Amino acid sequence: MNRSLSKGLAIAVLVAAVSGCASGVKRADESARRPAYFAGGGKLAEDVTVSLNQEAQDKLADNLKFDQQKLLATVRRALEAKNLLAKAPDATLPKIEIVVTDIRVRSTFSAVMWGFMAGNDTVSGEVIVRDPAGQDLQRFTVSASYALGGLAGGQEETRMNWLYETFAQHTVEELTGTGSDR
Repeated sequence: MNRSLSKGLAIAVLVAAVSGCASGVKRADESARRPAYFAGGGKLAEDVTVSLNQEAQDKLADNLKFDQQKLLATVRRALEAKNLLAKAPDATLPKIEIVVTDIRVRSTFSAVMWGFMAGNDTVSGEVIVRDPAGQDLQRFTVSASYALGGLAGGQEETRMNWLYETFAQHTVEELTGTGSDR
């Protein structure tokens, strides 16, 4: 009996660990038929911005550990690594706009003590590539979620860096058409 209980507990822990971190991309219906704007290389964006919609702004008071500037810096670094951002301003190039629509960040105590049982940390946002006239060239939603905890996975820096890096990775993959679900 003790052995089957241990086996069941081990399986539950494994399932929780595997489902602890999730992320993904959802394309707007119309853009699902369009190729990724930056696919094939040779195209640049003038700049990237990150803003929060009203719902995310309202949640910010309860999620003080979310840092809009760190998310922007992480996405910018990922875009620069793929040579997708112009080195100098050029008003003839499209712009990438990220509008954060949902955020949730657990307290460090909750993440360490309760792990995935305290829910997950989440950053979701809409990514829009617009030409200089304001027309959408590509639009999709990115979400990153982190639910692991404990002493190793519950630390604030670990959780937030994972969210920002995963959000940036999915953004670049979708912009370039290199994502696994394309």
